[in-house]
Amino acid sequence: MKTKTYNIDVVTAAERRILETFNKHHMTVLSFSGGKDSIVMGDLIIKTMLKYSIPFNRLIVTFYDEEGVYPDFERTVFEWRSMFLSLGAKFYWFCLPIKHYNCCNRLENDESFICWEPGKEDIWIKPMPKFAIRNHEKFVMGMTYQVFSKVLFDGLPVFVGLRIYESVQRLNSIAEKSKSQFVYPIYDWRDNDVWLYLKLNNIPFPETYLYLYKTGVPINKLRISQFFSVDTIKSLPKVLEFYPNLYERIIRREPNADLVMLYWETDMFRSSRQDSRFETGKDKDYKEILRLELKKASQHPGLYPGYKQAKKLYAKVTPKNSSETCRKIYQILLAGDPKNRTVRVVTSEIFNENMD
Repeated sequence: MKTKTYNIDVVTAAERRILETFNKHHMTVLSFSGGKDSIVMGDLIIKTMLKYSIPFNRLIVTFYDEEGVYPDFERTVFEWRSMFLSLGAKFYWFCLPIKHYNCCNRLENDESFICWEPGKEDIWIKPMPKFAIRNHEKFVMGMTYQVFSKVLFDGLPVFVGLRIYESVQRLNSIAEKSKSQFVYPIYDWRDNDVWLYLKLNNIPFPETYLYLYKTGVPINKLRISQFFSVDTIKSLPKVLEFYPNLYERIIRREPNADLVMLYWETDMFRSSRQDSRFETGKDKDYKEILRLELKKASQHPGLYPGYKQAKKLYAKVTPKNSSETCRKIYQILLAGDPKNRTVRVVTSEIFNENMD
């Protein structure tokens, strides 16, 4: 990715990108999530529009309500919705049956979670807002919000609060798009830039971030998405104590979440629950099962705690190695091996079998 250095601060740079977008396009779209990055971006857009007298009827704000969201995030979005509407912008609050990846079902054929799924109204995590948009002529059941956004706002620039410092994947995502309808005003902001901006401008943000920080989540890992994503499921048990009755609603909606929340990426999850399941399948051909699962894992490595470990082990496997050895690698792939105990054992087994 080619980069340029400018002798200006990140706030001024973001303002220039926003102004340039409005100068080139009559209508623009802001993708708003209620998270810290979108709050910063929303504030910057409002201030830029007021500073340069840009009419707010040229702005459309969208929020995709994912059903599985913290209550204070919903309250935050509601407050910003009122602000945008009072300024004259349009605000689309979508409650559509959008498809998301569901790490709670990663061991099953269906790895998806359909928020606001029709027919499951009695177990929705929260009530649907009365003013929400619940259907759209351009929406097809099971669409992702990225695909729907491209269809709905074809030709319009969409402001997105994506930052390259959050992950290598996000850096590559931006670097690969030389031409895109998406605009990233704060793409070069660091975590400290975001929190400092919120503090200096006295901007409220969801308290969930504070709860996460208090429970030991580092500042650079304070990211929140729908409840059944890989990022959120790890920290969800720590935060649920701050939200009475939310736990029961989550389990009613997704029963598998109970096990995953309690044992995700722990020795207990690997040894006690998964070992018993593997014991019942000793007659299976784990050489083939492992091969297929690794191929599947390569598409979504973040959903497999032991992907890197299993991939290295599999590279050493030869036709001499047994199905039992491959079963252990398969177990590592699915559950991980934080202390590398099983990895060391399997490495030795692979070597000894190949020497026979």
